[in-house]
Amino acid sequence: MRSRFKLVYLLMPLLVWACNGENNSAPATRNTIQSTEAFGWPASVQGENPPESPVSNDDVLSQLGMVSDMLPRQQLAGVVDPIALGYTLSDITDPALLEFQIRAMAAQLNDGSRIDQVFHWYGHPENNQSVALVPVEFQNRYGTRLHGEIVLPKRGQTEATAQKYPVILALEGLNTNTAMYRWWHQLFADAGYLVFAFDFSGQGRSADEVQGDPGNNIEEAQDALTYLLNNSPVREFIDPARIGVIGHSMGAIATMGLQAVEPRLKAAVAAAPISEIQSVFDKNPIPVMIQTGDHDGPIAPIVAVNPAVVRPVYDKLTSDRAFIVADAASHAQHTNYPLLPTSTWGREIAAQYSLAWMNYHLLGNAEALKVLQTAHPRLSYLWASEVVIGQDKRVFKSAGPALLSQ
Repeated sequence: MRSRFKLVYLLMPLLVWACNGENNSAPATRNTIQSTEAFGWPASVQGENPPESPVSNDDVLSQLGMVSDMLPRQQLAGVVDPIALGYTLSDITDPALLEFQIRAMAAQLNDGSRIDQVFHWYGHPENNQSVALVPVEFQNRYGTRLHGEIVLPKRGQTEATAQKYPVILALEGLNTNTAMYRWWHQLFADAGYLVFAFDFSGQGRSADEVQGDPGNNIEEAQDALTYLLNNSPVREFIDPARIGVIGHSMGAIATMGLQAVEPRLKAAVAAAPISEIQSVFDKNPIPVMIQTGDHDGPIAPIVAVNPAVVRPVYDKLTSDRAFIVADAASHAQHTNYPLLPTSTWGREIAAQYSLAWMNYHLLGNAEALKVLQTAHPRLSYLWASEVVIGQDKRVFKSAGPALLSQ
């Protein structure tokens, strides 16, 4: 009981600041990346960080370090059971990340965020400083204002005119925002892709739908792609023959519908497309990878059930296709929102296979094919993963935690 009182006492200065609101808030910060213009790109910025706390950073980190030392690290680092060896909330032991999260949640009360959508729009500090973003605004076909982020290849440190760059269109989940997926955007941008992420209408920094706008995600994704190719400040640097789409949750549902109707797309990755009922499409003209996890809910983990619900979506595919199931990964596997629980290896699996899928189908990279045809050791041992490319079919199932085989 004493430790609980001590925990509250140590957090109190930040909690008081959070409740006081805008009177104590400094502006949110974005660092300008001047050098991208030297390479021919538009001026860019890093991801936005929340305002600094009025409490001294040293004092905050010292207090949160004491909080971190009080936490049961072993229990938080991995909850071991027959299903979820490695299920983790381990970043709760990082005092700097705890301080970032508290500042972000406090800023959410005053920065125009959609409080009803729960998640703040400041992403994760590691990813914020590792991207070069060109913020843009455009309108969908009905006149609703949409916010987007163009993520420059190689953080803008490569010549814009050196080549025509392949493109990844990134579609977000329900009640989320572009910042929650910056790790995924960074992955592709660092690999040489130009990434375009945007907030659907009524989400993140985009406006609510104007009168007559039905809020159709597939239409908005098409409008975003049209803007990128025809009107964006990077349109001259794009290779229109090499465009892929990635999406998570609601964005994965939109991805499945979009791949059926959008001829400008050449490959797709749909992460956690919920179920066959939500993911409606009547044809499959391009290669599609579906990713999910043993603990995908989507709202709360449903142990070992979700792959059975998502598999019928995969079974409708007819082109090159893949079904990747990560052991113990939750719905948070594809986000970088701090402190959400998922398996420690979930993002590694998501990154490895999604990047290889695009590298092979958009770039024709032979090494990527080898990655796709190799099993990651932490794929599900409860559900089979599968990769079908041409006539070649590979089925993967891991051995499971070592403790089960003893």
